[in-house]
Amino acid sequence: MVKKSKKSKSKRVPLRKKYKIIKKVKEHHKKKAKEAKKQIGKKKPKVEKDPGIPNAWPFKEQELKALEERRARVLKELEEKKLAKKLRAKERAELRKRGVPEKNELDDLVRDTETRTAQFERASRNKTSSSSSQDGSKRAFYKELLKVIEASDVIIEVLDARDPLGTRCPDMERLVFKSQTSKRLVLLLNKIDLVPKEIAEKWLKYLREELPTVAFKCNTQMQRSNLSRKKSKSKVILETSSDCLGADTLLQLLKNYSRSDELKRAITVGIVGLPNVGKSSLINSLKRSRAVSAGGTPGLTRTMQEVQLDKHVKLLDCPGVVLASATDSKPLMDLRNCTRIEKLADPVAPVKEIVSKCGHEKLMSFYKIPSFSTVDEFLQLVATIRGKFKKGGVVDTETAARIVLHDWNEGKISHYTVPPVREPAGPSESAIVTSWGKEFNVDEVFKREQSTVIAGLPCLSDADHTELPAGAPMSMDVTMMENSDDEDEKINEEGDGVAESQAMDTAELPARKEKQGVQTEKLYDEEGIFNPRLAKAEKRRRKKSTKEAAAMEGTYDFDVDYVDSAPLKKKQQKNQSKSKQKTRSDMEI
Repeated sequence: MVKKSKKSKSKRVPLRKKYKIIKKVKEHHKKKAKEAKKQIGKKKPKVEKDPGIPNAWPFKEQELKALEERRARVLKELEEKKLAKKLRAKERAELRKRGVPEKNELDDLVRDTETRTAQFERASRNKTSSSSSQDGSKRAFYKELLKVIEASDVIIEVLDARDPLGTRCPDMERLVFKSQTSKRLVLLLNKIDLVPKEIAEKWLKYLREELPTVAFKCNTQMQRSNLSRKKSKSKVILETSSDCLGADTLLQLLKNYSRSDELKRAITVGIVGLPNVGKSSLINSLKRSRAVSAGGTPGLTRTMQEVQLDKHVKLLDCPGVVLASATDSKPLMDLRNCTRIEKLADPVAPVKEIVSKCGHEKLMSFYKIPSFSTVDEFLQLVATIRGKFKKGGVVDTETAARIVLHDWNEGKISHYTVPPVREPAGPSESAIVTSWGKEFNVDEVFKREQSTVIAGLPCLSDADHTELPAGAPMSMDVTMMENSDDEDEKINEEGDGVAESQAMDTAELPARKEKQGVQTEKLYDEEGIFNPRLAKAEKRRRKKSTKEAAAMEGTYDFDVDYVDSAPLKKKQQKNQSKSKQKTRSDMEI
C-alpha cells in the first residue's frame, strides 16, 4: 500500500475553476444590484411597536393587574382543554378494549349503509333499463328478420359445423314455409374446417335428407378486396389456409334455381341464422371483398343490408336473431356466442359446461396445467399461467373464465358433435327433398363438392377433437313476438289519434285566422292602400297558369288560358298615385 503524505494539500486551483467562481460571483452581485434598484422607490413598511400604557395614565396599576388575570385565565383554559383531551383518549382506549363502538363510528356506519343502499338501487335501475333495451333490440332484430324473409326468394340458414343442431332454429324455418310456398330454404354448414372429414360427411348426409345442404368455409383474410377462393381439386389441409371453399358449389345451386323453368329471372337470397355463425363473412367471401362489416363479436350487424353479387343474384344480410324461450338454459346460450363475453354477468357458469363436456385431460393438455378437481381450481390455474391477478396478488377467476370462453368460440378447444339417429321421415318431407332437388339440380353440384371441399378435411384418426353430444335446436319466444305485435297495434292506434287531433287543429285554424285578420282587412279595404296579399295571390295564380300551359304541350286555348295582366297593373298604379296625392295634401295642410 502506498502511504499518503501527511503534508497539507496544495491550495492552488485550476484556472477554469477560478474563472468559473469569478463569473458566478459577478452574476450574484448583478442580481443583488438589480433587486436593490427595484427597492429604491418602495418604502419599507414600518413595524408598529406596542407603546404600552403611559406612565401618566392614572389607572396603570389596575390595567396591568387585569391583563395578568386575563393571561392566567387563558393559560388555565388551555391546560383544562389538554386534560380533557387526554381523558377522552383514555375513555376511547377503554371502550375499544371492551369492543363498544363510538358515536363517530356509528355515524360512519350509518353513512356507509346509506351509500350502499343508494348504489344498490342505482344498479337495480340500470339492470331493469338494460333488460328493457335488450328486449327492444330483440324485437327490432325480429322485425328485420321478417323483412329479409318477405323480400327473399331463397333463404340460406347458416349453421355451425361443430354443432349444427344447436345452431338451428326450426321456428325460423316454419316462418319461411308459412310466408309463401314459392320460397326455398337452403342449409349452409359453415366452419367446415373445424371438424374432421368423417363427421362432416355424416352431418351432410343427415341434413340433406330434409333440405339441400352445402359445406362451406369462409375466407379469413383481413384485406379489403381480392379475397382468394380455392378451385383446385388437390387435397389441401384447410386448418392452415385462409381461402374460401364451397363458394362455387353455392353459386352453382343458386344459378340453377334462377335458370329453372318456373323463374328464369334474377333472384334475391336472404342469409339468416344465429349470431356469430358467419353470415356477413359468407357475403364477403361470395363477393370477394369486404362488402359488409364482419367480426367475432355478436350483434355487429344491426339492420338489413343489400349486396348485389351479379345481375342474377342479390344478397340480403340479416342481423343474428336470438329469441330464446324460457326452456333454453342461459349457459348453453352463452356457449353458442349469442351474447358478448365482455357483458356476461356470470362467465363462470358456461365454463362449468365446458369442463363437464370436454373433460379434464383435454383442458390440461391444451392449457398445460396440472390436474384439478373443481372448476374454481381450473380457473385459478389458468389465471396463474396467463398472469391474471387483481390487487394484492389475488387470482382473477372471472378474467380467466372469459379467456376460456374466447378460446371456445374461436375454435381453439377443438370439438364436434355426432348427428342423432333419425326417425323415419314422413311423405311430405321426402316430397320436398325430391322436388327441390330437381330445381337446384343437386346431384351434379354435390358430386363436385366431394372432391373440392370434403377431400381436404383432416381424418378423424389424425385430428385431436373431443366428441360432444348434439345440442338441442333453438326455439323462439312466442310471448315476445305477441308483445311486439301488440306494441305495433298500439303505435298504429296512437298514430291514428295524432292524425285526428292534427285534423281537428287544421279545421280550427281558419276560424282563428278569420278573427285575427278582421282588422288588417279593414285597413286594406281603404282606397289608395296597397294590399300585398292580393298581389302575392295574383302572382301565384300567374305561375300556376304558366305551369299548366307548359304541361299541355300545344293544347293551348287562347280564349280560356290567356290571362291579361294589364288591368291589374293599371289598378296598382292608380292606387299608388292616389296614396301619393293623399300624402301631399296632408303635408300642405
